Amino acid sequence: NSRGNIVMEIQLARTLKSLRQKNNKTQDDLALFLGISSQAVSKWERSEGFPDITLLPRIAGYFHVSVDELLGVDEIARQNRIEEITAEYNRIRHHVPLDPDYRLDEGIELIRNALTELPGVFFFEQLLAADLSWKGKNSSETAEKTKLFEEAITLCEDILARSTEDRWRDCAKQILLVMYADLGMTEKALELAYQMPGPRCTCEYMLTYILKGEDLNYRRKLNAVLYYHIFRESILQLSEDWGDTADMIHGRELAAAGIGTKEYLAAIENVLQTK
Repeated sequence: NSRGNIVMEIQLARTLKSLRQKNNKTQDDLALFLGISSQAVSKWERSEGFPDITLLPRIAGYFHVSVDELLGVDEIARQNRIEEITAEYNRIRHHVPLDPDYRLDEGIELIRNALTELPGVFFFEQLLAADLSWKGKNSSETAEKTKLFEEAITLCEDILARSTEDRWRDCAKQILLVMYADLGMTEKALELAYQMPGPRCTCEYMLTYILKGEDLNYRRKLNAVLYYHIFRESILQLSEDWGDTADMIHGRELAAAGIGTKEYLAAIENVLQTK
């Protein structure tokens, strides 16, 4: 591990100096941007020190490169590691939120460690932000809730500040929206809500106009699963006001589709079984 750190310091020193010279920037220019001394930048370029991890995204952004390029991390090895961590996360966090085995804290610890190892990965940032916001939303301790929300908000703001991809920006907005609503910050929540795409403008739906054959069939099944969960969640939320969930599901109809909810759920369950 110490050897890996040394290699990373050497690579950073080389890359940093190369980027600075390529962009006609001095050590003083970078130091002024970061709010640090030029001596610190000089040490980095001599492999005599390493920037604080929180500075890496800012340094990368200053030179318009990714953190990986700045650190010289091999992209293939990086992606393999991301996949390994993601698989482990999915293994321990496959339960539904209300189950006692939801293992929320384990997921949070895993992704926190992942971001220390691979800083700036938007996928991990949104995973951690979502888990922190969920834990905060269900916390009965005001101080704990505030702390969790603050960390989650910081992660979301970092995604919005650095990412140019709508998928990560939309995830961050969704998480922020839920937290703002929970905190009673209605205007901020509404501002984000009106930025979200409608259901017929989502990536998942629009892909059905593009894909063909088995790819199209698989996407439709994935969409059916997605819409099923959205519908089911809405039913459960409505049941809090309407009373008996079973009676509501079996007796009411989906007005827009003209189909009974019982039949709808049965049809989707069939899709899930044949996926």
